[in-house]
Amino acid sequence: MNEEKNEALNQTNSEKTVEIYTLAYCPFCQKAKFFLDEHNVKYKEIPCDDTEEEKRKELTQKYHLKTLATFPQIIINGQNIGGYSDLIEKFNNKQISF
Repeated sequence: MNEEKNEALNQTNSEKTVEIYTLAYCPFCQKAKFFLDEHNVKYKEIPCDDTEEEKRKELTQKYHLKTLATFPQIIINGQNIGGYSDLIEKFNNKQISF
């Protein structure tokens, strides 16, 4: 199963489905979007400003997170990557390629 997940994360940009849940006031959301833009990754942004608390609970339950979801939450091919620092760590460790 881990091999399948790794393969999905290392697909070419055009094969990836990327979603990012954001808040307008969140600096890490801006950094994550800038990083994705810098790497020419197309993504669907899902603003959560009007439903922040509900979305936190929904994401926590949907992705079986151990703690309440923070923002941004980055989803690649249906797999929760985590937030900005998780994205950068996985990219630097070559667990994700763009």
